[in-house]
Amino acid sequence: MTSPFDAIPDVAIDYVRAVFGAANEKVSTTMSLHPSMHEESLDHVLIMELTASAPAFFAQEQVGISLESHWLGARWMHGRWEIADIAFFILLRRRGHLIARKVALLQTKRLYSREIAVVPVDETDYRIGIGRLADRTEQSVPISSQRIFGFDNTSVYQATQAGHRQIDHIDEYFDLRGIPIYYGFYNPLTLPFQTSYPALNGQAPVCGNEIGFRVMPAEHVHAAVRRLVEGRSPSVNDITAITPLDAADARSTLGWRLERFIADEVLRCRQGRMFEDLTDTNLRGLLYERSAPIAAAITITIDLSDGG
Repeated sequence: MTSPFDAIPDVAIDYVRAVFGAANEKVSTTMSLHPSMHEESLDHVLIMELTASAPAFFAQEQVGISLESHWLGARWMHGRWEIADIAFFILLRRRGHLIARKVALLQTKRLYSREIAVVPVDETDYRIGIGRLADRTEQSVPISSQRIFGFDNTSVYQATQAGHRQIDHIDEYFDLRGIPIYYGFYNPLTLPFQTSYPALNGQAPVCGNEIGFRVMPAEHVHAAVRRLVEGRSPSVNDITAITPLDAADARSTLGWRLERFIADEVLRCRQGRMFEDLTDTNLRGLLYERSAPIAAAITITIDLSDGG
């Protein structure tokens, strides 16, 4: 069955893959340097790196590409959990006229190191605001000496827990709207990973981005979490798939690389949800009638020529 997205030329997909690959390396390096950084801050890094990419025009193929972001903000909502942190929208246009849209929703979670705790953002942080950064009078852990921290396959995605209502809420949303949700996992550059904090002379670790940001379908993650004792968080080992999700990447038992997921799965119409009906009620429900917050949206616009 053909799709309007089949008309996207390879050069456009290659460009999107490169942009998301650079963002993946940036945020994975950031996490490796800042082992206790909150998920919300990692979201900011990822979004800003994508937004900073230059709009591109490819003359031979007569195709243009641009990325835009909209930060909706993360409100504290009593008794409610978001279905996704980041929504990726792909808008396919021809000479400016909208042809079709796709969406992929990511619920982001970060891997926790054993040595340095991450204190989650809670209601108090939202009420206090910027004061929580500038008015810390209590004694803090000194950074005038280094500590060792590390991650391995037994490290956990602590913000996800067996028995948590968010898991059911995500499943209920998919049943209601038919829009799939994925987990975006923030990982260090490689696993196992160990280094000193703060970084010596502020230098980034010298290693390639072998693991980094990975994407897993929610149904796989939820099945793994439901096998755990209530209250336990899944480890890397717990969510590892039996076979690679990407035949070109042996480490994709941990999920697709972010750039491969967007460029080779979503743009190739293997993942995500496409809307050819521009008035689709499920899409309008996501855009205008959301029952829980999405913190940010990234839009990828691909504009084809008349002959594209």
